[in-house]
Amino acid sequence: MNLLRTEGLSKTYAGSKQPALHDFSLQVEKGEIVALLGESGCGKTTALRVMAGFERADSGTLHLQQRQLIGPGVFTDPAARGIGIVFQDYALFPHKTAAQNIAYGLQKFAAKERKQRLNEMLDLVELSAYAQRYPHQLSGGQQQRVALARAMAPQPDVLLLDEPFSNIDTVKKNHLREELHALLKKTGTTAIFVTHDTRDVMAIADRVAVMRKGQILQTGTPRELYEKPRVPYLARFFGNSNIIPARWKANQLSTPLGILPSQTTNPGAVRDVLLSIRPTALKPGSADAAVNIAVKLRQQRFMGEHQEAEFLPIGPENNALPLLVHLTENEILRTDIGHLHLDPGAIHIMDAPGSK
Repeated sequence: MNLLRTEGLSKTYAGSKQPALHDFSLQVEKGEIVALLGESGCGKTTALRVMAGFERADSGTLHLQQRQLIGPGVFTDPAARGIGIVFQDYALFPHKTAAQNIAYGLQKFAAKERKQRLNEMLDLVELSAYAQRYPHQLSGGQQQRVALARAMAPQPDVLLLDEPFSNIDTVKKNHLREELHALLKKTGTTAIFVTHDTRDVMAIADRVAVMRKGQILQTGTPRELYEKPRVPYLARFFGNSNIIPARWKANQLSTPLGILPSQTTNPGAVRDVLLSIRPTALKPGSADAAVNIAVKLRQQRFMGEHQEAEFLPIGPENNALPLLVHLTENEILRTDIGHLHLDPGAIHIMDAPGSK
């Protein structure tokens, strides 16, 4: 059973013609970490604020366990929702110590229980030695842990996090992603976090909902969205992808690269589709490989973990369709002319716009 469920949440701000949130429907299981991913202005922060109760939805419902928090004639006060939130800037009180900031969320607890819970939280986030320090005396990662401890101290049913890594140095992000993921899993916390960075999603999320123009485009595991995006926008959002037009008939794909095999059969009439082929799916090969594309090297760039190469397929129809390929040091072509091998299993078929 879902712990949290939204159906059809919509919100349009005064003076705006376009909704910031439209038909937002999401289900979250207990103990699950869900990411809301999208570019600035896509509606992800509005969704978070509506769920927290800081904005009122124009329509739709929100249920937490068996309680309805939002609906026609229903609006539960934020403090009574059982939802914790960690703001983008952490919103720590600068005049309070780390311990006092954490204890702020425990005002409704009895004194003895408050002290016990405070010590538990300080131990959990490994800040007992820093309890009497003020926010300006803490690093960005330590401030984040104080904010997390404050939000988690009252034991909310769901924890919301708004861009948890936006104020963290790039060098420290990988460690802090691991730290946050371990903390949430250790405590069994159900969490929804907002981000624009796919690396946050890959490192932390069990499931992700990608948003655009106030709507959810697709939900699934990070791997599902990377390997099986529904539209080109999603394919490119999760990294580089070669988007190639094709006509799909039976188990063949007619493309500017030639005829490519499809591992699934089109059961209907011939239709126009788009193919998503990741740069890692193309490898240097030979002319006698099962699926190969004759190419000419256009340019290549050193990208640290790989070489990013751009090839032009050889043929009268193909010169305007460059292919992006990620190569290891051992795979780099030593000549300008060669062949690329394509694994048919790496071809992902998407509906072309207007094909349905």
